[in-house]
Amino acid sequence: MLREAPCFDATKRTKSDRSGGPLQSEIDDSSDATQSVRRVLHLEDNREDQELIEYLLSRAGIVCDITTVESQAEFLDALKSQSWDLILSDYSLPAFDGSRALAVAKQLSPDAPFIFVTGTLGEDIAVETLKNGATDYVLKQKLTRLSTAVRRALKEAAERKRLLEAEAALIRSREDFRFLADHDPLTNLYNRAYLHNHFPSMLASADRHQERSALLFLDLDGFKFINDSLGHSLGDLVLKEAAERLKQCIREPDLLLRLGGDEFLIVLTGLKDSTDAAIAVERIQRVMADEMQIQGHSLTVTCSMGISIFPDDGTDGESLIKCADLAMYSAKDSGRNPWRFFTQEMNGRAADRLRLEYGLRHAIEKDQLFVEYQPQIDLKTGRIVGAEALLRWRHPEMGVVLPATFIPISENSGEIVRIGEWALRTACAQARKWQVKGVVSTPVAVNVSAVQFRQKSFVETVKKVLNETGLAPHLLELELTESLLLSSSIVMATVMSDLTDAGIRLAIDDFGVGYCGLSYLMDFKFSKLKIDGSFIKSIGRNSASSLIAAAIIGMAKILGMKVLAECAETEEQVHFLREHSCDEVQGDRN
Repeated sequence: MLREAPCFDATKRTKSDRSGGPLQSEIDDSSDATQSVRRVLHLEDNREDQELIEYLLSRAGIVCDITTVESQAEFLDALKSQSWDLILSDYSLPAFDGSRALAVAKQLSPDAPFIFVTGTLGEDIAVETLKNGATDYVLKQKLTRLSTAVRRALKEAAERKRLLEAEAALIRSREDFRFLADHDPLTNLYNRAYLHNHFPSMLASADRHQERSALLFLDLDGFKFINDSLGHSLGDLVLKEAAERLKQCIREPDLLLRLGGDEFLIVLTGLKDSTDAAIAVERIQRVMADEMQIQGHSLTVTCSMGISIFPDDGTDGESLIKCADLAMYSAKDSGRNPWRFFTQEMNGRAADRLRLEYGLRHAIEKDQLFVEYQPQIDLKTGRIVGAEALLRWRHPEMGVVLPATFIPISENSGEIVRIGEWALRTACAQARKWQVKGVVSTPVAVNVSAVQFRQKSFVETVKKVLNETGLAPHLLELELTESLLLSSSIVMATVMSDLTDAGIRLAIDDFGVGYCGLSYLMDFKFSKLKIDGSFIKSIGRNSASSLIAAAIIGMAKILGMKVLAECAETEEQVHFLREHSCDEVQGDRN
């Protein structure tokens, strides 16, 4: 017989019940895990025991919908017909014992907690049932502990479900990030990280087979005008259309990447001579010159290309990219829709780089460096909760030079060690002044270069600066990039451990555009994750960027980190971030 009976209303009690006692305390102790209606399957052939257990659960405030069955056939039908939140079972049944009931339940409803409610159960049998998957057992002579056992079982099951869901979400995030690690989210083309990992082997293969390869550095003409006049969303569609057209122009062994912005890179393999590269370039220009029809606009989007040849112009990826880049800018200077092979005369730009490098050596002594501070805002309160120190260089001839220009040069020359320490000391001193004057007492964030981090004296330098400026360690936050984190795990672990032991905060900067290894998120103790501004700028214009931003926030929350979004400057972006529980925002750092 299969019978459905809802639990008794816990508010309907007799006068004698109102005096308290064990049942009253069980009601008072009810937890959130038992407040939603639970589907309970009860295997019991004694009608009085059925009703007593229903009554006790109701009295305890456990809201449930109980389906009672009395035979093996009814039990099997119930298990097959729906899922259950809890299974209660007598152990001694006519022609069907509890061990068989447990085995069937574990097979057909493995996630449901299983509790024996029985009159007699020897110690050996009880231990054996627990080994076989029973959650608990309650003797009918001691039914006062029934509600406690049920609550605990439901709570543990809910916790297991939450953990499984979190694990599944993390697995999905890992799969997404594995793809994003070497793909551009807008065009789904390979990205710079993929080139970094695979280009060396492609060049090695070309060298073994004594073949030439060509690197084509491609830039869309007039793309900034399209973005500014027609909007970034339409600009994104132009980039996607350009990517699809470029795919038509390459062969199976060739490689097509988007480097960022409106820049693409094509690696042509198995060439006989440079003439093959020129033929490919002309084919690309013909395809790209066809009019694009996008959202009612007829657009002609041409491109400028620079070409470097392996091994003539270089034998490593960095040299070939540099040469192709120089050739592309030379082509662009000569007008729209041109292309150029690299020549040595194009190295004039390298001379400009040397001039910057020389100037950096004297920038500190000549008082040309300065720091600007960008506030970090709490999305819930709107209050300033931190500030990022942004290094600037006031060049006597070039004006204010941004870090994107001079930091790579200073890293290559080693000058970043002195410059980085100066910036750290300046930021800490300023933060201490704000604190003393009562203006604000929030952490100051300082970017750290990989070159600085690899210095043996780095931790001692940071401690020395804090001691000299009087700033408390917890008010300093060091921002590290993903590429830095992947450079040397053993050294990294030691340095980061020393910094966190000293009370210094650590944050991951520009997350999402580096090599996206996920293991370091669990290996190292970070207080904050900063989402790269390229994803935030595209919120509302690019669904992929919005999904990625939401996934990053969710992943960081699972790992217990605060999340800050860079370049959040519109109401739409701020609303999206607040809706997805992002903690903090700051503007564009450029």
